[in-house]
Amino acid sequence: MRREAILPLISTSADPLSSERLARRWFAAVTRGAFDELPELLHDDVELVSKIRTGTFVQGREDVARFIADFVAPSLYDAAVELYTPLDDERVIVEGRLRWIDEDRVIRDDPVVWALEFCDELLLRSVAARSTRDAEAVLGIRADVTPPPRRDASA
Repeated sequence: MRREAILPLISTSADPLSSERLARRWFAAVTRGAFDELPELLHDDVELVSKIRTGTFVQGREDVARFIADFVAPSLYDAAVELYTPLDDERVIVEGRLRWIDEDRVIRDDPVVWALEFCDELLLRSVAARSTRDAEAVLGIRADVTPPPRRDASA
């Protein structure tokens, strides 16, 4: 005789927050080199602060799409994500490595932290930060608040 479970099954891994799912979708397209797919993932009011063109700030869907096509796509060799730290359904910190060719045609392999924010399931803000603490500040996290647990990229 089979007994019915009293408690529902508990998953060992929680479903990722929406921000993590959207960040994974973004980086999956980047990793595939599908730069032509990225404009449809951009919010109309998107803002981007670039790692590849240090200090460059680009705003608006058309300008960000053009910047990705003109500067990111030709320079980027690989964007490898190591860790996702979702803060809520709209904000996530992504840590990884960026392999790219700089303006002097030198191949670079740099650690990078991205502060990402989504709105209506579209990328609203992407800031290449210097550290996790800087990314938290960009996304409005106070230093005295403990962020949620991190999830490695393989989850």
